[in-house]
Amino acid sequence: MKVTKIEVLEAELSGQNGIASWHHVFARVHTDEGISGLGEIGMAYGTGARAGGPMVLALGERFVLGHDPMSTETIWERMLRKSFWAEGGGPVVFGAMSAIDAALWDIKGRAAGKPVHQLLGADTPAPLRCYASQLQFDWGTNEVVNLVEPARYKDAAVRAREEGYDAVKVDPLMVAMDGSRAARLRGILTPEQRRMVRARMEAIRDGIGPDADIILELHSFTSTAGALQTAEEVKDLGILFMEEPTHYNGARAHNRAARKSPVPIAAGERMYTRWGFLPYLEAESLDMIQPDVGLVGGISEAMKIAHLAHTFDVGVQAHVCGSPLASAIALQFEAAIPNFEIHEHHTYAQKSCNRDLFLEDLQPQRGRFHVPTGPGLGMTLSPDAERLMTKTSVQLAR
Repeated sequence: MKVTKIEVLEAELSGQNGIASWHHVFARVHTDEGISGLGEIGMAYGTGARAGGPMVLALGERFVLGHDPMSTETIWERMLRKSFWAEGGGPVVFGAMSAIDAALWDIKGRAAGKPVHQLLGADTPAPLRCYASQLQFDWGTNEVVNLVEPARYKDAAVRAREEGYDAVKVDPLMVAMDGSRAARLRGILTPEQRRMVRARMEAIRDGIGPDADIILELHSFTSTAGALQTAEEVKDLGILFMEEPTHYNGARAHNRAARKSPVPIAAGERMYTRWGFLPYLEAESLDMIQPDVGLVGGISEAMKIAHLAHTFDVGVQAHVCGSPLASAIALQFEAAIPNFEIHEHHTYAQKSCNRDLFLEDLQPQRGRFHVPTGPGLGMTLSPDAERLMTKTSVQLAR
């Protein structure tokens, strides 16, 4: 078997269901035996997703076309060492490598007639625990709404609890009191900001009750000082983790926050490869890692990162903010690792623009996720959705 064609499929969904920036970039790898596989770059949100597609084609044309798709380790190492730029890192090159790698694993599973987690050596697990993610954008509705009043936070938490979730995640600083996205959050937080955080987090705790977990999300918006202020403000509310207390541009600020924080620390969605995670693990400044399988280097590299974390007795929760395919990739990975903790189910994953991309509707049941057991990643792109996508490709010369 050899790779004969690589496609990039892009779905521009920004503005739909209230999601400001939402641009999916998929890689589809074709073979001479008629088996194809899909992967996804984990950059659908924020700014920069469109840079990923050309990188998929550039890497694919030079290092993947004509090669055996079963040779995932050889192809991964070739992309890393021979592209020059991959050894410098970054989301565009590693996002493209991730999408290609996932597509190759999808091919391997489809060829074998088995789900990827079984190829990785794991039994199909019991349904995985998951949490309702980003309650500041509301929960259980088809529109993203910036919540302001504590009562609205409580209502969102109540709905998540009623759906069976026993864990939620919220960023109590992201939405300013006027309903806009908050700005200038670095530095010391004001008394007004601290009161706002406290009121919203108390409302979340009231909504979910005493027998559920809260993950405090900060999105790296805060500096070390602000993150520590926030942690002190809410430490008595039973916080499972504080996520992304500060930036990734050097580990010192993060490590200082971790040393002083009264609550455990999680991070990792903007770290790439095992080399990116190692300094934080060595510093013992992460209590849970959150690699995005669509950014760290794909399934092949995510497995190495998980096992590296396991040697430091650190658990894993894949960061998931993408299409249903991103959820499926994360679930296959999480099902195969020894240190899985909890799965992220983002509020964007509930929205119709996202759910309509694939024939399979990946949603948890009573706060638990069944891992797909179909061949490969177990996902089928919707023909209707595909017709609306922009496509580019490279293929093997005949």
